[in-house]
Amino acid sequence: MLIMATLLVLILVGYRRVAERAGGAIRSISFGRIERPLEERREHRRNVRALKNQRGIPIERLGADLRRLRQLIQQSEHHSATQQVALRQAYDTVLVDTCRMLSIEHELDRPTVGMERDIERLRIEAELEAHGIVLSPPRRHDQNA
Repeated sequence: MLIMATLLVLILVGYRRVAERAGGAIRSISFGRIERPLEERREHRRNVRALKNQRGIPIERLGADLRRLRQLIQQSEHHSATQQVALRQAYDTVLVDTCRMLSIEHELDRPTVGMERDIERLRIEAELEAHGIVLSPPRRHDQNA
């Protein structure tokens, strides 16, 4: 009998502590909601929903890939023609993915070559820079322009 009574007291004490903690948490949540403006809460929900439903490669990774491939293309003068073409194709693929993500129109999916394709790359690079994607690595102080 004594064991059962002790067990009952322990359960009631434990329940009371859990209820107090939960009540404090519920009160802090409700006060936080009242203090935050409605529009801020809506924006937060939109951001969380966008993160949950995120598709594709993150734009930061695409930007990093573009910078890396661009630097490799600039340093590929001593590589074979096949390697140079493969680097340019990889760069064009990442450019197309980035344009698709940012809804930028492009003509890189058309079968163009030479000067026409280079001009289209430059146009797209300028568009991406205008959208805030940095394609050139940051220069150090000791580098010339």
